[in-house]
Amino acid sequence: MIYRADIIWAGRGQIIRDGGIHVQKGRIVQLGPFKELRLDNERVQELHDTILLPAFANAHTQLDLSHLRGRLHPGTGFVEWIETVSAGRQGPHGEGRSIRKGLAQVIGGGTVAVGDISVSGKSAEILHTHGLVHSIVFLEVSGFRPADAQRTIDALRRLIEGLMHGKSVRLGISPRSPYAVSLELFGKCIKLGEELDLPMAIHAAESIAEAEFLMYGTGSIRTLMEKRESLPPNWTPPGKRPIPYLQEIGALDRSPLLIHCCEVDSDDAAIIARHGCSVAYCPRSSAFFGHAADSLYTLLDAGVNVALGTNGLASNRSLSMLDEMRFLKLRHPDLGWEQIVQMATTGAAQALGIWGGGVLGVYLPADIVAVDPAGGRDLGQKILGEGSSVEFVLRAGRRLKKRTTAKKVLV
Repeated sequence: MIYRADIIWAGRGQIIRDGGIHVQKGRIVQLGPFKELRLDNERVQELHDTILLPAFANAHTQLDLSHLRGRLHPGTGFVEWIETVSAGRQGPHGEGRSIRKGLAQVIGGGTVAVGDISVSGKSAEILHTHGLVHSIVFLEVSGFRPADAQRTIDALRRLIEGLMHGKSVRLGISPRSPYAVSLELFGKCIKLGEELDLPMAIHAAESIAEAEFLMYGTGSIRTLMEKRESLPPNWTPPGKRPIPYLQEIGALDRSPLLIHCCEVDSDDAAIIARHGCSVAYCPRSSAFFGHAADSLYTLLDAGVNVALGTNGLASNRSLSMLDEMRFLKLRHPDLGWEQIVQMATTGAAQALGIWGGGVLGVYLPADIVAVDPAGGRDLGQKILGEGSSVEFVLRAGRRLKKRTTAKKVLV
């Protein structure tokens, strides 16, 4: 099949007008101006008024929370959000429905790979079944009592072994965050990740409350932990901000994916860059929690690879990467559109360890998204302008979604 389109944005600044992509056996075998392609009686699909791009990757999702869409409202306090989400997790049957509900939005938004956080690991099989095989499911653990660390890590090992024997995407480990995981459990997660060669993801620097808890042992997070009776009686705060603390305990040594990082300064960003960590940045979720001036520019100035994510529907209105990019452009109009699209393509692919991901090229997998453009002369406006939508998305040449259910989603 040859896909002919008005414009192809192949990634890294390569723009082809009246271009064609020749796909055979799931890979791109020709890419360039249509008139230069060898047709060889190959079927041609004419895509008028369409832009072809590398399919997107979503660096951070929580698909099992999709049933919570609309339950919480912008401005919800961080601790209140934690309590609501903890109480709202469903049993196995409901969890499967929630994952599939979110996955429909993921695919409809032009995405072929995600970095999903899961407690049960149920999304690993569902993602594999639906063809998003380059995804990673990071299995989340938490626990602040040192005495519980060994039991928690033993259960995690059993879960990993069970998932590896079935149909599954790649697996990773996610010690929840510095305020939810004891030093002992962090150490055991790091050791298990090294033993099994699994990637790691950590929620870090999400809020001012997190920094206060780690620095001084006070604030709303301490109140929550005392309410849950999960704070060891002799615990003392490390006296460090989240990123320096993670560096001190060796949690950054294997370059984990750091999630959110809304509250980092230039010193924190320098540590992140020095350890080669990517950051999953979720602009709409950041705005949901009221981060008026987040750390995006601090991270970019330090040379950190910033990958776009949506988070889950408990703090977002959709899981569409097109919507996420559109919102980011509105929030930071000085960012170039190509820089934004790269965060959802090459940046996200790098964060998830997808070789060759985020670009279109000969011999690479045919992971392609077709966008019905918005109005405007500028290519960035056509892609990110209000009214653009995903027509279909290919994963290794196979169509995952013909068309989204809605062309406009409020941001």
